[in-house]
Amino acid sequence: MKPLEINQKGKVLIIDDAPSVAKFTSEVLKKEYQIRIASSGEEALEILHTYHPDIVLLDIVMPGMSGIEVCQKIRKDPGFSFMKIIMVSSKTHIEERIEGYEAGADDYIGKPFKREELLAKVRVFFRLKLAEDQLHKMNEKLNEQVRIRTDQLIDSEKMATIGKLTAGIVHNLNNPLQAILGYSQLIELKLPENPYTQKLKASAMLMKEMIATILTTSRKENSIRVDNIDLNALLMNQLEMMKANNFFKHQIRAETDLNPIPLYKGVYSHFSQSFGNLIKNAVDAMYKTDKKILSVQTRAGEHDIQITITDTGCGMDPETIPKIFDPFFTTKPLSAQDNEPTGTGIGLASTQEMIESYGGKIEVDSQPGIGSRFIVTLPLTTT
Repeated sequence: MKPLEINQKGKVLIIDDAPSVAKFTSEVLKKEYQIRIASSGEEALEILHTYHPDIVLLDIVMPGMSGIEVCQKIRKDPGFSFMKIIMVSSKTHIEERIEGYEAGADDYIGKPFKREELLAKVRVFFRLKLAEDQLHKMNEKLNEQVRIRTDQLIDSEKMATIGKLTAGIVHNLNNPLQAILGYSQLIELKLPENPYTQKLKASAMLMKEMIATILTTSRKENSIRVDNIDLNALLMNQLEMMKANNFFKHQIRAETDLNPIPLYKGVYSHFSQSFGNLIKNAVDAMYKTDKKILSVQTRAGEHDIQITITDTGCGMDPETIPKIFDPFFTTKPLSAQDNEPTGTGIGLASTQEMIESYGGKIEVDSQPGIGSRFIVTLPLTTT
């Protein structure tokens, strides 16, 4: 805990209908504290909401609203829960003191009081107020840290569930995929120069590698093949494969600005899945917009590589952006007609996990009705 900042000037509100008493009290305290004076309970309650004093010196006997009533109203407001209230009265009956404590007062001082006694009480309660404020802030910070960690654990559990579900699904894809590969090879024998045959075989082989990677990862094995990847070529390949989608092929204008970047060491399918997800989401976002431009840009810095994917789609509001990487969160329907894009909320979550496993990050800039920009930053390792 940091030391209390006892040198800061605290705020005191004096509530007393006797001007002479209020003036004397102010003279005693003004060297060490900021002072405001109220001559009635009604005036004091108005001042409280803008002044926010640390200490309230409250006369019990006042015309109109009594000090007891003022104290009760202060304690009913949660915003004043740490405010210290010292009751002031010429009466010394124990019953009156008990009534003050029951109303929420912290202490009591009788009139006439000595200068040293008043100053000592205010100093003690100001230190207490500072300590409680500091503890409250620390508690809020701790609660926020607990909330963040809880969210992280929930997300981790969700991702583990996704991994198990995905592994089961992709395992069942192996059989039909083997059939596709077999038939593509037969077609290749008859039409070896046909470009569509080559694309079919390449796509099927990529899918096979992706399935193998997912299954290997789910078993926590370390036999995944690591290569030096040409990310520019990978992005062009992803855009080429998107041409199998009629909407992309006939309605999307794809623009590329691929600058020279170094080969990146990693698992090819990790990046093909990640950038494939980002490109597909960008295309889906433009399904109902008039302007349909997809931009893919790369650049190499001194310490990192940046891949930027921009669309002119529907965009997202500030409330949605923080949620898009949450597992199972999606703005798209799970099912739809007329080839409208659908989603499960898994793609971006898995993409973020893969990018972060390389020490990278994904930043998002989006405006409703204008579009979105996803910036992937990958660190360059030094040797």
